[in-house]
Parts: sequence; C-alpha cells; structure tokens
Amino acid sequence: MSIKESHPAQPAIANVIANDIDELTGKMSGWDNDWRQLETGRPQNRIEVIAGQHTVIQQIRLSHSIHQQGKTPSQMMTFGFPTSQSLLSWDGREVAGPTMYDFNGASGYDTVSRQGFFGVTVSFSKVSIMHIAERLKLPATQILDSNLPRLLSGENYALGEFRQYLYGLCDDLSNAKTPKECHFAMVELDKELPVRFLTALAKPRLESRGQPLKVRQKGLRLAVDYIEANCQYNPSIPDICAATGLSWRSLDRAFKECLGIGPKRYLVNLRLTQARRQLKSAPPRTQVVDIANNWGFWHMGDFAREYRKMFCESPAESLTR
Repeated sequence: MSIKESHPAQPAIANVIANDIDELTGKMSGWDNDWRQLETGRPQNRIEVIAGQHTVIQQIRLSHSIHQQGKTPSQMMTFGFPTSQSLLSWDGREVAGPTMYDFNGASGYDTVSRQGFFGVTVSFSKVSIMHIAERLKLPATQILDSNLPRLLSGENYALGEFRQYLYGLCDDLSNAKTPKECHFAMVELDKELPVRFLTALAKPRLESRGQPLKVRQKGLRLAVDYIEANCQYNPSIPDICAATGLSWRSLDRAFKECLGIGPKRYLVNLRLTQARRQLKSAPPRTQVVDIANNWGFWHMGDFAREYRKMFCESPAESLTR
C-alpha cells in the first residue's frame, strides 16, 4: 500500500501591529474577546495569525498589562504556550515557568498578562484532531480534558519538547515564501503539528499497556516495509499506524525496543540516506534544494543541520564528490 502526495492550499498569514486593543482582538477570528489595558501609556501590540485548513496558530505580543476575558471558537480546541519569561495570572493564580493553558472550559478564559507578554496559541479543529487521535488509537476523551494548567518543565518533558517544536514551526511558517515551502509548511501545520501535540500529551498520561512482543515485532516489520515504500512522501505517524494496525504507543515501543529510535526518527534518517544517495549520483548543475525537496525537506537550514549531524559533512560536500 502506498500514499500519494497531496497539495493543500497555501496557509493564510495575517500580521497586524495595533495600538488599539480592539483592533488587535478583532483579528482573532471566531474569538469572543473582551480585553482591557490595565496600564497607562501608548501600547504597541502585535499579532500574527497563521491559518491552515484545520489548524490556526496565533503569535501574540503585548506591550502592556492586559486583562483578557472571552471564549474561543466552539468548533476548535485551543491551547496557549507563553514564553517562560512571560508573566501570567490564570483564574487568579500566578504561574511561573513554561506552562500550557487549556482555553476550552465551558465558562471561557479569564487571565491577566503582564507587561512584555509573548505567547503562542494553537487551535485545532475538533473534528480533525479527534480523527487523528482515533487513527493513533489514543483515547482522545481522556487526553483532551480540562486540567489547568499543565506544567511543561519537570513533570512533563514531552510537552516541553512540543513547545520548542511549536516555536520553531512558527518561525518556519512565517518565513515560508516559495510555493514548495508553503506546501510543506501547510502539511506540517495540519498534519505533523496535531500528531506531535497528541503524542506529547499521551506520553505521561497513558499506562504502558502494549501489545504482545510478537504482535509488536510483526507490526515493526510492516511499518519498516511501509516506510521504505513511502518515505519519499514523508508519511505521517497516523498513516503508519493505519498500515500496521498498531496504536501509536505500541508502534513507538516496537521501534525503540528493537531499533533504539522511534518511528519518526527512523523515517527522517531514511529520507536523509536517500537524499545522500541522490546527491552523490547527481548530474552536474543539480541543486541541493531540489533533492532536499524531493525527499520532503522544505526548510533548508533544518535539512543541512540534520544532514551534517547524520553524515558529518554538508549536503553540498556530498554533491561535489
């Protein structure tokens, strides 16, 4: 079984710098906001909205303390990730350090952001994320519940890693310019981001109830065959789960106990290996970017860094040999 590359639309990006807080909140589509500035002085606020087909990211920078109240879109599940330096009072509680906030309570949200606040909210379509959770065989109703706030550092290392990934993806999405970059950015936004979020939430909260070893080993063989057949299309973890019949947790365990790395890392390494083979046999005037894109790498900085880490040389050095 193989998959075909899809071509989703380009993500919509809106970048607004606003003195008027109502102008700023008016750009948060579907949000019912009532924000009030608490300090005197001319504000310099900024919001960047990046909208995919099923996922919306908002990067919010606020110059002054603001009392924020409201509700998020009912058809979406929304979570907030402020920087560790940003001070926030959530439901009357001051919380220090990197934290994830759940905006999905029935009564909405009520928070005070302090001067110089910066944070990212990510909203997933409920229909889409429940579908992805089902394909991963994760109990979404147990994962996406109300539990405010969830600490990212110490207690929840997986969510801390997700937070760093989210911030890096925001930079990549903001800087995507070419059609290929926009295409891969859209795939990352709507497919990879929710998978990483769900699996990060699941890691510390699900019991280790794996399938029998023989079942995992059989699933591993199916997964490796499927990855080899489809690695050029960079299949998602839900695709691999569907092809093998394993849950995400059993799939992850099978790879780590037999190969020492997870399925995502295995896939990345295979794509890097195939790109290297193509670079070393490429005809004159071949461009590194074309081969990288051919194997699903759209961010050239990330590709070069991963390539050098894997092979101890740059892609350009492989190309000229």
